[in-house]
Amino acid sequence: MPLKNSRFIRNLLILGSIRQTAGRIVLSTLLIIVVCVSVLSYTFYVPTSREVQTQAEKQMELYSSLLAKEIDANLVEKQAIMQVIAEQGSNVEAERQQQLDFLVQAHNQHPEFESIFFSLDLIGANAVNIKNTDVDLSDRPYIKLAKEGKPFISEPVISKTMGTMVVIVGAPLIKDGKAYGFYGASYSISQAVESVSKAQFGETGKAYMTLADGTFLSYTDESFVLNKKLSDLGIAALDQALANATQGLTDPIHYKENGVNKIGFMSVTGLGWVITMFADESEILKPVDTLLSLIMLVGSGIIILALIMTVLIALRIVYPIRQLTHGIDVLAQGDLTYRIPVKGKTDISKALHSFNTAGDQMQLLMKDVNGLSEQLTDSAKQLAEGADQGARAAQSISEAILVVAESSERQTSSLQDGSQAADSIAVQIDGIASYSTNAADIASEASNLSDDGAASMDQLNGKMVAMEQGIGELAQTIHALSGLSGKIGDVVSSISQIARQTNILSLNAAIEASRSGEAGRGFAVVADEIRKLAGQSMESAEQIAGFIGSIRLEIDRTLQASEQTVTQAAEGRHTGEEARELFARIRSSIQEVAASIQGVSTASGEMVSGTTTLVESIRLISDSASETAAESQNVSAAAEEQMASMEEVASSSAELANMAEKLRIQINKFKL
Repeated sequence: MPLKNSRFIRNLLILGSIRQTAGRIVLSTLLIIVVCVSVLSYTFYVPTSREVQTQAEKQMELYSSLLAKEIDANLVEKQAIMQVIAEQGSNVEAERQQQLDFLVQAHNQHPEFESIFFSLDLIGANAVNIKNTDVDLSDRPYIKLAKEGKPFISEPVISKTMGTMVVIVGAPLIKDGKAYGFYGASYSISQAVESVSKAQFGETGKAYMTLADGTFLSYTDESFVLNKKLSDLGIAALDQALANATQGLTDPIHYKENGVNKIGFMSVTGLGWVITMFADESEILKPVDTLLSLIMLVGSGIIILALIMTVLIALRIVYPIRQLTHGIDVLAQGDLTYRIPVKGKTDISKALHSFNTAGDQMQLLMKDVNGLSEQLTDSAKQLAEGADQGARAAQSISEAILVVAESSERQTSSLQDGSQAADSIAVQIDGIASYSTNAADIASEASNLSDDGAASMDQLNGKMVAMEQGIGELAQTIHALSGLSGKIGDVVSSISQIARQTNILSLNAAIEASRSGEAGRGFAVVADEIRKLAGQSMESAEQIAGFIGSIRLEIDRTLQASEQTVTQAAEGRHTGEEARELFARIRSSIQEVAASIQGVSTASGEMVSGTTTLVESIRLISDSASETAAESQNVSAAAEEQMASMEEVASSSAELANMAEKLRIQINKFKL
C-alpha cells in the first residue's frame, strides 16, 4: 500500500511539472502566432488599402475624363456643323430674307439646335432668328470672339423660351478672307448635364459639373445649378483642387463632407468646365475591410488550430523528457526499482528504453554487491570466532607451561594437550585464511560489477549524445526548409505583381476598345477576359502567399521545439555523467575493502606459519622429556607470541566486520 501511494504522488508531481512546462511552451507559441498574424494582417491591409484606393482614384480619373471627352466631342461636333453652315451661308446673298430662308432650311436639317440666328455685322445689335425676330446680342460675352472672326461656344445659360440650359455655338461669315457677320445656334446641353448627374461610381459615388469659377452646372441639389459656387460648400480641399484643375494640375482629392471621408477627382473639358467625381472612402475600402475581417477570421482559426497542435506536440515531447528527468532524479536518490513506461519507437522512446535497461543492470549489480557484502560479513564473523578460539588455545598453552613448571609428573599429559590445541589452532587459522581469500574474491567481483555499471552509464551517455546530434541535424534541415519557403514566397509575390500589371493593361485596353465603338467590341471582350484571368491569378497568388506564411510559421514552431529538445537531451547526458561518477566512487570503496581483506589474508598466513612452529616445538618436547624444563621458557615465549598473533587476528576481523557493515549501509541506500 505505501508503494502504491508513493507512485501516485510521484505521478502527480510529474503531471504538475509537465503542465507547467507545456503551459509555458503553449503560451510562448500562442504569443508568437498572435503577433505574426497581427503583423501579417497589418502588412497586408496597409498596402492593399493603398492599392485599392489608388485604383479607385484612377477609375474616377478615367470615368470623369471620359465624361469630359464625351462633352467636348459633342460640342466640337456641333461647332463643326455650324462652321459648315456658315461657310455655305457666306455664299448666300447678304439679304435678310435670303439668309432667313437658308437658316430655316439648315434648322430643318439639324433639329438638335433649338434656334438659329444670324447677324450681318460683327456687333450683333441687329441679329435675326429663324422666327424673323430682331434680337440685340451686342452685350453678349461671345460677341468679342465673333468680332475676332473665330468660332465660339458661349457659357451655359438658361433658355428663355425652352427653360433648359443651352450654349450658343457660333461661326463667322467670311468673305474675301474677312469676317463680316456670324451665325449662331442655341444648343441644349441638358443631355450632357444629365449624363454627368446620372454618373454613378459604386453605391455612393456621384458626379457634378461646374464652370471654371466654380458655378454649378449640375449638382445633387438642383437649386445650386447656376445659383451657387463650389466655394459655397465651405470645403477648402475642393476649392484648392478646382484652382489646381483650372491650371492643368489634377490630383486625387481627399476631403470630409458632413463628417464623412470622401475621395474625388476633377477632370477639365476643353471649354474649361470641370467635372468632379467623388465617392465615400468607406465604400472604396469596403472590400479591403471585408478581406481583413476574413483574414482575421482565418487567422483566429489558424491560432486555434496551432494552439491545439502545440498542446499536443508539447505534451508528446515534454512528457517523455520529464519522465526521463524524473527517473534520473529518482535513480540519483537511490531508488533502483523505478521504471518508465515506454510507448512508440521514437528517439525519445529509445532513450527511455535505454534508461530502463540501465536501471535493470544497476539493480542486478547492487543485488550482487549486497549478497557479496553479506557473505563478507559472515566471513568476518567466522574469522573473529577462529581468532577467539586461537586466543583460548594460547591461554591453554600458557597454563600448560605453568603446570609443566610446577609438576614434571604431568608434563607428558600437558604436552599432549598442547599438541592437540596447536593442531586445532592450525586448522582454525587455515580456515581464517580460506575465508579471507574468499572475501578478497568477493570484493574483486564487486569491483568488476561496479566497472560494468559504469560502462553501462557510459553507453547511456553515448546514446544521449547521439540523440542530441540527431536533433541538431533535424534543426538544420528545418532551417533549410524555412529558406526554401521564403524563396517560394518571393516567386508568388512576382506572380501577383505581374497579374496586377496585366489587370491594369487589360482595363486600359478595354477603355481604348470602348472608344473605338463597334470596331473595338471584340477586342474589348478579349481584354475583359484577360482582366478576369489576371484577377484570378492575383487571388491564387495571394492564397499561395497565405499558405507559404502558414508553412513558415509551422517550421519556426518545429524549430523551437527541436532546440528545446536538444537542451533537455544535454541535461540528460549531464545527469548520466553524474551517475557514472557515483559508480566510480562505489568502485573505489570496494577496492579499499578488498585491500583490507588482503591484509587479513596475509596475517592469517603468518599465523599458520607460527602455529606450525608451535606444533613442532611441542613434539620435540614430547620426544625429549629431559629438556622440558629448559624449553619451558621457550614454550612460554612462543605462547605469548601466539596470543599476540591472535590479538592481531581479532583486530583484523573487527576491522573487516566494520568495513562490511559500512558497505552494507551504502548498499541499503539503494532501493532494490
